[in-house]
Amino acid sequence: MFSEHTPIDIHKIDRKDVYVKRDDLYARPPAPPLAKLRGLRVLLSRLYDEGVRLAGCWDTRVSKLGQGLAACSAEFPGMKCIVSYPVKKGEPEPEAIQIAAGLGAEVYPVPGARITICFAQARQYVNERGGFMLPFGLECPEAVEGVRREAATVPTELLRGGTLVVSCGSGVTLAGLLSGLPELPRRIIGVSSGRSPANIRACLKRYVKSVPPELELQEADVPYSVPLSFPCPFPAHPHYDLKAWKFLHENLRALPEPILFWNIGA
Repeated sequence: MFSEHTPIDIHKIDRKDVYVKRDDLYARPPAPPLAKLRGLRVLLSRLYDEGVRLAGCWDTRVSKLGQGLAACSAEFPGMKCIVSYPVKKGEPEPEAIQIAAGLGAEVYPVPGARITICFAQARQYVNERGGFMLPFGLECPEAVEGVRREAATVPTELLRGGTLVVSCGSGVTLAGLLSGLPELPRRIIGVSSGRSPANIRACLKRYVKSVPPELELQEADVPYSVPLSFPCPFPAHPHYDLKAWKFLHENLRALPEPILFWNIGA
């Protein structure tokens, strides 16, 4: 269900080569195409060794962490999971939540409200059940380390003097890239999927010794909940990767080569 490493594809865009790290290919069904599952599996292994047999998570209506938790939990005998998500009146249950339930997860819907309130309610429910609540956005050392290890495998010739573009949700993937790349490119561009650049930078500072001056954080053009429709030659999540791909496409002429796009999956 999981790959040790993921490939780097090449796409020709306006006569320029764009290298695409297909980290969305880390996991295969029934797990979702979510590279963060590297770190999740390591975290679950540690928790399992510590005696934890129930793990919970908060999922959005468009991400697939809950599906990933359900799939990964199956690797550990006796491990159960609770997937919580916000309910919106008149809207159906998200497909990823349905898949998680089909994989054995207990689904705990929470009425939509401020994200901090929703997460606190879900965490309280998991704690009362004697479980461990995964950190919001899976922001944890294990998730950063998982990305760091994969980033270390990128050939330096795809980085030196060039550009890296990546979608930023929590900032965890970007933290792993900054920690693991064997050489930092001339420009590092994180395109927010909705979180403020200030909060992304705060996440980075928790895991990166020194945030490099090459880093540029781009504000989200549209709200997190709004999916994007834009041509793309590979599968890209409309709430995450596709927004970063659109930025790359529209600013291609200004990006020094080689150009590397990190497709995170979500």
